[in-house]
Amino acid sequence: MSDDTYQAVFDERAAKKIPNRAKRPRPVPLILRLFRLGFFISGAISPQLAGRFAYKLWFTPTRHPTPASEQAVLETAEIVYREINGMNIATYSWGQSGPTVLLVHGWSGRGTQLGAFVEPLINAGLRVLSFDCPAHGRSSGKQTTLYQIADVLLALNDHYGPIDSVITHSFGGPCLAVAMQRGLNTSSVVSLSPPGRTAVLVENFADTLAVPEKAVKDFVRRFEVTFGKNILEESSMENNVRELDIPALVIHDEDDDDIPWHQGQAVAQAWKNAGFIKTSTLGHRRILRDPSTIETAVDFVRSNIPGQNVRSQNKNSVIS
Repeated sequence: MSDDTYQAVFDERAAKKIPNRAKRPRPVPLILRLFRLGFFISGAISPQLAGRFAYKLWFTPTRHPTPASEQAVLETAEIVYREINGMNIATYSWGQSGPTVLLVHGWSGRGTQLGAFVEPLINAGLRVLSFDCPAHGRSSGKQTTLYQIADVLLALNDHYGPIDSVITHSFGGPCLAVAMQRGLNTSSVVSLSPPGRTAVLVENFADTLAVPEKAVKDFVRRFEVTFGKNILEESSMENNVRELDIPALVIHDEDDDDIPWHQGQAVAQAWKNAGFIKTSTLGHRRILRDPSTIETAVDFVRSNIPGQNVRSQNKNSVIS
């Protein structure tokens, strides 16, 4: 099915929805106001001090409690802790048989954040695996990096594999791309709201925290000293998918305030065999609970598992 057909089918579904009310400005959390004040003061005193603080924050995700909407899927999961590279990683699995689909959450997320996909995937005859990234959810650690998360993906593939398909959200996309560069094989990928370029993440990070320009330069310098001069390019998903030719589908919402939808489009354009769907009114996180998005993703996964008699979720499948 062509990209235009994908989009046409999805637009037809979206047209049936009741449009959301006009956006209201988000209140600025107290902690964010304090961080901005801290960067204003430290940046005026010492850009190096502010840059060092920003560098530390960059690798420190926020652990959010599991919301009530994810409790049901959490209660049905088989939870096992795996020691991977000295870290205690919480893994979640659903289903006893069938091809395995791995769910990869984003920065400051958790394994059950993609929980709305579990039942539809199980109903399609698939086994589902998820996990909390290092320093996220129930896993150990206070800080982590893209490369540590990629190593966890490789280890999970070794233990639970073969991984037949992967569904990622946000920062999970670049982590998967690095893991695939390092040898993780899968039959298809669905990437939701991915950042195409690490530089954009840095810009968003600096803008959100109001990090002064000189402090941002110091932060980037520290980044390059640790990981190499070309780290911003080498860690960008857009660059790491250029040689991939497995089927992929990128879905991104035009009202995403965290990562602009053009980033997802750039990932799809760089990927040799990827389709792109632009949704609306879903933002960065509601897309994970949207029935049309979930149905489209599940049907794409199901149709791209070779040599498997995986049952269809319903007779009105998006992908034939």
